[in-house]
Amino acid sequence: MAMINQLGVTQLDSLLYFAKMHMLLFSQEWKLTGLYPNHRSFLGWDEADLDNFRFDTSFLEPNSLSLPAFLGQFHQKNHVVKNYYWIDVSGQIQGPFETYFRLKKESGLVQTAMAFVKISSQNNKPEVKPEEKHKLFLAESIPGLIHNVFGPLGTISGRIEILKNKYPQYREFDELLKMTQRIQQSLKNVSYKVTNERQSQPVYVDVNDFLKEELIFLQSDLFFRNQVVRNVKYQQNLPRAYTFYSSLSGILGEFYLFFRKFVYEDQEYQLQVESFSEQNKIGFYFNFLGNFQIPADLELRFPFDLRGDFRQVAQQKLDGLDESFLSHCLSKNKGTLEISVRKDMMTLRFLFPAQKI
Repeated sequence: MAMINQLGVTQLDSLLYFAKMHMLLFSQEWKLTGLYPNHRSFLGWDEADLDNFRFDTSFLEPNSLSLPAFLGQFHQKNHVVKNYYWIDVSGQIQGPFETYFRLKKESGLVQTAMAFVKISSQNNKPEVKPEEKHKLFLAESIPGLIHNVFGPLGTISGRIEILKNKYPQYREFDELLKMTQRIQQSLKNVSYKVTNERQSQPVYVDVNDFLKEELIFLQSDLFFRNQVVRNVKYQQNLPRAYTFYSSLSGILGEFYLFFRKFVYEDQEYQLQVESFSEQNKIGFYFNFLGNFQIPADLELRFPFDLRGDFRQVAQQKLDGLDESFLSHCLSKNKGTLEISVRKDMMTLRFLFPAQKI
């Protein structure tokens, strides 16, 4: 390849080491012909394994692609940058990893291909920005904080109840009791959410209960509470799902943060929420209606969308949306999602298996 001839193997190896990348060379038949840096394996593959690496099973299949579909991603260009999954030498799916593919063509036919794959130990995990990390430390203290508040609040509520019964002529006790009950309800909502999200194993989830609790929690955002008019429709007798609660709330939370970036702070929005079932799957639907704007720091243009399972979502890019996190959530619940955005509408449709994973 021209790059190898220009840089020399030693300089190329140094560059790849510095960038924490691997370079893979493929022939016209999509056989792996070279791995760089030298003396460094790629997901366990090394020079001795070149003949065992198959482009179809080690790259195309984990990304749910055929060769024509993969080549179609280049859109008449000679390069593409996407997040892709790869199969390691033991046959396990790894990634997604940011990958730069470049094709060399003659007479419209691929002669050789080159892939730069960026791998780090954190690449397949949602990344937390340093300036956001303090929020994780605060979140860890929430269960203890709720416990510490519940006890004294229960005592206060009990004392108010006694005083109300003793002095029924003072209606102020009714107001105080209502206020303590509202606080207790808010704490119960946060406790429910935190308890379920901290579970490291799947739990049984009633989608309707999930939506009710999440809609209450979203009211902690004053914009949602005061400027979003909600119309909710629950399908009755839905089967429960056995899945990771945090993988459901993570998708909804990421979508809501995305929605907030596009709103006019002084305008009102309509929200339609529905739960539903399709064959052996269940899901929910969020549809925000109103006037949306694209922030100046996002390179987007109406309309745009994102859809698919965890592999497909990982390969797509919407500025302002954390596709890696969404892919992580989808890999946990085996679901598929659609996010579509127009000037007057923003929609999330999420579907996942009802049966035990």
